[in-house]
Amino acid sequence: MNLRYLCANHRQWLIADTDRAEKTWLDWIELGKILSEEGNEKEAIPYLGCAFDLAGFLLAKQWPSYAVSATRFSENALCLMAAYRELGDEKLHRYILAGASSILARQLGDGLKQRIAADCISALYPTGVGDAMQKAAQARWPVHLDRDCRLH
Repeated sequence: MNLRYLCANHRQWLIADTDRAEKTWLDWIELGKILSEEGNEKEAIPYLGCAFDLAGFLLAKQWPSYAVSATRFSENALCLMAAYRELGDEKLHRYILAGASSILARQLGDGLKQRIAADCISALYPTGVGDAMQKAAQARWPVHLDRDCRLH
């Protein structure tokens, strides 16, 4: 399964300009959250999904910074997972969880990014699985940054 929310034309247009991609992400994540809060998850998912695609692009570009893009990416994943769960689609909920965790886990070996990545992974797992990953990362590279995973 390979979920893509953005069509090729929109993807190309948005990734050509990181500022435009960021502004669009901010608009879509806000609209998706509003729709979800109103109980309209079915309408929210296209906005949250397209925002998730953009969040992945911005994370790869580390735009505007790694900390901000990783935090936004994990926050977006949480919103999208919650919308799928509200609709009763555990399969897509777990698929987004596994994919987002995998993308963030790639940074656990980087001493400068690992704490942020571990914090963001931990935020995806309310049952403590992410806590174990965070402890492993801290044991390997003791970096002390006071960062949390909130939307910036």
